[in-house]
Amino acid sequence: MELGYLISLIILGVSLVLLIGIGVYAMKKIKPTLKNIERTQTTVQDQIEHFTNESDAIQKKVDLIMTRVDSTKEVAEINLERINELSDYASSLSHSLTYLKEHGGNYSKGIIENTYTELKTDGPRLAETFKRAFKRTVEKQKQRHQGNTQTL
Repeated sequence: MELGYLISLIILGVSLVLLIGIGVYAMKKIKPTLKNIERTQTTVQDQIEHFTNESDAIQKKVDLIMTRVDSTKEVAEINLERINELSDYASSLSHSLTYLKEHGGNYSKGIIENTYTELKTDGPRLAETFKRAFKRTVEKQKQRHQGNTQTL
């Protein structure tokens, strides 16, 4: 074997040993960094899961609040409609009371006249009916009283 060939084999062997040694040394130096990267990835994944769960919980609360807001809005609309109806009724009542105030005298005069006319025509008849009923009641009471005293 020639000397150049031997030197090149030696250089190749030394460079191969050096390359393997540097590779082992580099792996020893990089290994903690790789472990830190793995831990960081695990921590990041845990944080992502944590904040995803937090986000889901907050979203559920927001959905619940929005549902309550919608319900409250519907109730408020119904109450507003009822207030408008009440306002209409109050306005109608106010108009009716004003009309009654303006025409109350005429109505009361008519009622008094009708009552006077009825008393004039129906009064004596009612008085006669009342007298008859009173007399019959007194007679029945007398008969009952006489019947009780005889049985005793």
